[in-house]
Amino acid sequence: MEQLITVATFNERDPADHTATRLREAGLNAEVYDESHEQKWKLFNLHPRAHMRVRVHSTEESRAHALLDEWEHADPALSQAIKCPECASSRIEFPQFSRRTIMGALPALVAATGVIAQEYYCEACHFTWPAVTKDEPELDALNWRKSAKVP
Repeated sequence: MEQLITVATFNERDPADHTATRLREAGLNAEVYDESHEQKWKLFNLHPRAHMRVRVHSTEESRAHALLDEWEHADPALSQAIKCPECASSRIEFPQFSRRTIMGALPALVAATGVIAQEYYCEACHFTWPAVTKDEPELDALNWRKSAKVP
């Protein structure tokens, strides 16, 4: 039985569509899977991240990775791919809670209230890391920008 394997994960649809199109042009059966509804309704995450997945059949996984590695520096869309900082895998989930059991919904509910931090999770090496992006300013305890100057 063929299984679909994630070869690239993105926060936005456009780079995911572009990457899937390039893989299809190379002869692979690539598709884009949007996980945003699953994140919203199962994991109470109103601002989905790492929800656009480019997937291929398991028999084409090694060829897809080879092509993506070849295109990585020349294709600006691939610079937007989310990869694990430990192992560079693209099999990333956000938030880090299980989607396969009802028990995953309980900590996700607590995280939605802000008690537990939502983090990225690597399915390959099980590493987790904070969801802070470079675009978000660093905040102090009162949620003021640390770089903001008071007149």
